[in-house]
Amino acid sequence: MTWRQTMGDFLESAKSFFNSAVSRTSWEAQKQLRLRGKQGELDKLLEQRMQLLNDLSLTAMNLYQQGSLTDAQLSRLCASIIELDNDIRKREEQIEEIKKEAYPAEQFAPGPTPNYTAPGSSSQHTQDTPNTPPAGAYYSPTGDAQQGQTLCPHCNQPVRPGALYCRNCGGKLR
Repeated sequence: MTWRQTMGDFLESAKSFFNSAVSRTSWEAQKQLRLRGKQGELDKLLEQRMQLLNDLSLTAMNLYQQGSLTDAQLSRLCASIIELDNDIRKREEQIEEIKKEAYPAEQFAPGPTPNYTAPGSSSQHTQDTPNTPPAGAYYSPTGDAQQGQTLCPHCNQPVRPGALYCRNCGGKLR
């Protein structure tokens, strides 16, 4: 693999991580817009409810003062208030559902990235020191090398000898 290919792979990996971050930021912004929209709807419903309550109290007071308070007139206003109360509860539930949403990381996660191996580094290393583990090898708590594999210091996943970056997490190995 040439330096140009290695740099191209690195840039592609960086682009993938950048796109993932942009995707999450966009998703969060859209979530905030939806929350503000629902909050605006809720505020309008509460304002309408307050107006209906004011109308109810004025109507009841006028009818009372006239001595002609009837059930039909109060029923219409009360029914409208109950309808608004139901709409308010629905909007409040929708707001809570939006607040509970979690970012679907797996949906926007970057694809797997290739390991970045310096040209000729793995073959030179094995010729110089055939019986020693590669640089950056990590050992299990018992002290034994994990089947002679190099592990990423960031995510603890196996990586190819001589790799510059981890294929799993993209972490720099050297």
